[in-house]
Amino acid sequence: MAGLTSLEVELEAVTPLWIGGASKQAELRPPSVRGCMRFWFRALAGGLLGEELRNVWEAEGAVFGNTLRASSVVVRLFGSPRTSVSVAGEAEQLPGLAYMFWSVFQQKREAILPGERFRLRLNSRPFPFAPVVVAERTLGMAESFELAAASLWLLVRLGGTGARMRRGAGGMCAVAEPAGWPERLPSLVSTARTPAELAAELGAGLERVRQAAGWSARPPTDPSSYDILHERVCQLYLADTTFPSWWEAVNWTGEHFRAFRIEHKLDASGVAALLVQGRMAARTIQRAILGLPITFFFKSIFAELTGRGIDPREARRKASATVSPARGLGRTSPLFFRILPLAGTPTSYAVLMGLFRSQFLPDHEMVVKPADFSLRPARVDVPTDYSLIDRWFDHVRRQQVGLLPVPLR
Repeated sequence: MAGLTSLEVELEAVTPLWIGGASKQAELRPPSVRGCMRFWFRALAGGLLGEELRNVWEAEGAVFGNTLRASSVVVRLFGSPRTSVSVAGEAEQLPGLAYMFWSVFQQKREAILPGERFRLRLNSRPFPFAPVVVAERTLGMAESFELAAASLWLLVRLGGTGARMRRGAGGMCAVAEPAGWPERLPSLVSTARTPAELAAELGAGLERVRQAAGWSARPPTDPSSYDILHERVCQLYLADTTFPSWWEAVNWTGEHFRAFRIEHKLDASGVAALLVQGRMAARTIQRAILGLPITFFFKSIFAELTGRGIDPREARRKASATVSPARGLGRTSPLFFRILPLAGTPTSYAVLMGLFRSQFLPDHEMVVKPADFSLRPARVDVPTDYSLIDRWFDHVRRQQVGLLPVPLR
């Protein structure tokens, strides 16, 4: 095993980790974490290689493998963290928390509990791989390991894993700097005590990660074809306020996000017209930009139908519809939230908000499907911009909460 490169980091769950296998029983699953590392690697590579997708594919294959070669790195998880269906006790009744985690609460899924610790080991394969040349940089075993560690930094400092990770769940932090951490990469451990310090720390860390990757930044197309770390595509903000617990941070975010979504009722009236009159009264569903699918249920239609003696199950079908992509089942939200712990005692928490302004869907249409099969589905246009999410950031500012930009040079 000469030349084996390895590091082991102790991680702590910051917010609930809803990760598991087919049974959805909470457990440490290396494929879940590895898949999220691949996402952040593609985001990093795309921000540097532009949208030469063959280059991105070859770089990703050199590090994490593809159909032609095995991965040059291995991800393993160790530990027996506690799991439970109840992740915050009585705090689960908080409206904002329930709004952000509604689907997993409804399914009564177990999660790895916040505060639980486990270990992640990253090591290179014990046998050599042929190097890959990508955009004039040779990716051998050492370079691939460093890029995998950079992906881990992005996952731990910006991302999450598991269900509802774009709504604040699945966050982790490093307990201590691991032995063997590459010198060119920023620290996995935050020392920031305020949101302003954290914004500066993350900006400096992102710059070091991009420099360590070794490619010169190339501008993406407009819009980019997928989520990439580039200042023209990605925006990161920290709310200039702190919270004494992770669930209060999630609840604050959820309460404001729910209030913001309720403000936009035009989408609902358009779908209601389809259910009542058989035709759409809107050309698009602007709220789709926050993620698909969207399920609509109209209490007023349901009450009117049951009042006429229609069976409640039939009335529910006639009062419901789902908006989904023309192809495929869904589209993750371009807007994501992350709860980050600050240094110091007692621990306080900050809220990170991020947006990827990439192409929303490859098709130009979405489908509105009534649950009542006697009504024909309607096709509507895909939203053409991110103005609704821009209004979300304005909504936060109107709450007298500043937004601190994280520089992404």
